Amino acid sequence: MLNINEEDVKAAIVKQAADEILSQDDDLSGLIQAEVKRRVDAIFVARAEQQLQDAVDAAVKNGFDLEYQRVNSWGQPEGEKTSIRKQLDKLVSGYWSDRVDPRSGKPTDSSYTHTTRAEFLMTQICAENFSEEMKKHAINIAGHLKDGLRNQMGTVMDQMLNDLFRVKSLQDQGQVQKPY
Repeated sequence: MLNINEEDVKAAIVKQAADEILSQDDDLSGLIQAEVKRRVDAIFVARAEQQLQDAVDAAVKNGFDLEYQRVNSWGQPEGEKTSIRKQLDKLVSGYWSDRVDPRSGKPTDSSYTHTTRAEFLMTQICAENFSEEMKKHAINIAGHLKDGLRNQMGTVMDQMLNDLFRVKSLQDQGQVQKPY
């Protein structure tokens, strides 16, 4: 009597078939290897790029806060320690508080006539707005003056014509519109 285990036979057949397919078809094996390599490369690139970006961001952030001290031509320190962030802040705030000529806005060392750059720019902005508003109001006033003079002259002319002629014209009767 032969004692044959069906499960062992099935496993052996599947293994034999798989080995046969893979050994005969090198293209399938190559395709699988290429796909696995492509996926591993894509995962590596994505993770490496993120880590590089994080490292660059940290280096830039730390670089702005890193303290340094200026040195003279002999390499000896001069002045106080500072950082790029402090220098930028000093430069920007100094720009607005620099003394400038109030007429031209150019930097000046004059202690007699000067203003800050911020005050100069605000004055310029306000002056432009004021000039535009004044021009609008002057045009409106001139228009009202013209209309008022036209009405006044019409009234005076009507009075003069009524004094000169005692006849009621079509305009006096309201049948024809006045040209003024």
